[in-house]
Amino acid sequence: MKKKVSEIIKNSSSFLIVTHKNPDGDAIGSSLALYNVLKSLKKTVYVEIPTKPAYIYDFLDDYNNIELTSNFKDVEVVIALDSADMQRCGLTKDYTNGKTLINIDHHKTNPLYGNINIVEPQAAAVGCIVWEILKEGNLPIDKRTAEYIYLSILTDTGSFRYSSTGAKTFMIAADLLAKGVKPWYIASKVYEREKPETYKLLSLVLDTLEFFYDGKLALEYVTIDMFKKTDTTADNTEGFVNYARGIRGVEVGVLLREDEPNVFKISIRSKGNVDVSEVATKFEGGGHKNAAGGTIRAPLNEAKKKIIEAFDFLR
Repeated sequence: MKKKVSEIIKNSSSFLIVTHKNPDGDAIGSSLALYNVLKSLKKTVYVEIPTKPAYIYDFLDDYNNIELTSNFKDVEVVIALDSADMQRCGLTKDYTNGKTLINIDHHKTNPLYGNINIVEPQAAAVGCIVWEILKEGNLPIDKRTAEYIYLSILTDTGSFRYSSTGAKTFMIAADLLAKGVKPWYIASKVYEREKPETYKLLSLVLDTLEFFYDGKLALEYVTIDMFKKTDTTADNTEGFVNYARGIRGVEVGVLLREDEPNVFKISIRSKGNVDVSEVATKFEGGGHKNAAGGTIRAPLNEAKKKIIEAFDFLR
């Protein structure tokens, strides 16, 4: 199947690359990697995302080439990356009808919505799958493309700390380094350029920490009022959920983020064998065994209650 995708890349002339709203490093890195390869092949290519990427990624060379989803371009091939369902990247059946829709993902809850589906839950990052497609088709991987793929892997493995990291992950990373990637450079740009107001927001969020089920569940939240108080946005909450998961004795960490009045984006992270993907499906979401997300449409206290009840199995 990867060979088929590489042939489509070679033989088609126009492409639209899409990924999910509130894109993370994997979504952005894998999207821009394909974008850069297609541009080098003189193809017509666009990258459109429903929401603007976070400011921490503005160091990327093609950051400003990412467009906000408006009216999708008329293209032959649509490639959806890191999106567990079509709706999260803004696609509709009316738009994709008559086009080749390639679905490349690693969420086990993906319903295989493409004409061509490469969904590998065991992949450490979608960037790993993109690398394999490029290798399969002997397609060019220059330094810029390698940096984008490395970004996707670095961020989606928690700097190579998560259980999804395996020998193959390091083998791919080694190949990317051989093409000129400097790990210290990517890591410093992603993790060492935070804004001062982010820490003001973080202090408020950490004050909300609560523990349930003998400390196995840690819950924190951020509200619209907290954003206003610190002059911050959702962009500033990148990685906040990991503070909850990182506490000794905690098996599941949850961050509730109020994006609209009484509409909370849920970020869930777990350790070991606790599978949070099934919980996320109860809240308009999905994801991986140890990392998932969704949405709750309810006031804060009700949203907290729903989450706590969903993890009753931690008793």
